[in-house]
Amino acid sequence: MKRDINSNGYIFLYATILVVVVAALLTAAALWLQPYQQINREKEKRVMILSAAGVNEDGNIELIDGDLPVYLVNGSIPVLPMQGNGLWGPIWGYLAIAADGKTVAGVTFDHKSETPGLGGEITTEKFQHQFAGKQVMDHGDVIPVEFDAITGATKTSNGVKEMIDNTLEKYSAYLKKFAEKGE
Repeated sequence: MKRDINSNGYIFLYATILVVVVAALLTAAALWLQPYQQINREKEKRVMILSAAGVNEDGNIELIDGDLPVYLVNGSIPVLPMQGNGLWGPIWGYLAIAADGKTVAGVTFDHKSETPGLGGEITTEKFQHQFAGKQVMDHGDVIPVEFDAITGATKTSNGVKEMIDNTLEKYSAYLKKFAEKGE
């Protein structure tokens, strides 16, 4: 019995087999690439932490285990991880504290899906540079960080402000202790 290759059954069978084979290949590729993706995520995190601290790629990072994670760069620069929400999805970054314990040494930001040219500008050096030297502690109290928002990216700018303010509030006890050491 000869099958008609133009019949609906044959086309359906062919499409099903093709979908199953392609799905199996994609699954195998995704599983094979997972370790490499994890290595890349760790490298990206390391670069962001060192960049926030203003240190080149040869810097040393030590994770201080406590109530909240703090990355100590080269044994003296604390870097605080931040997470928040932008317009279209998560935003995150790292906030480095200067030796005086009261000002920002530097920041880095990244995002998953902000609009290029608008909210996506949080990843640019121009935007990030404005945070260096901003005061975060005054007489033992955490103070909000003021910065120039991105025109046309109000939700993302608000998300950055909220992310920084929440991080400073969460880490206020640590920052007070660190500032006392810097005096």
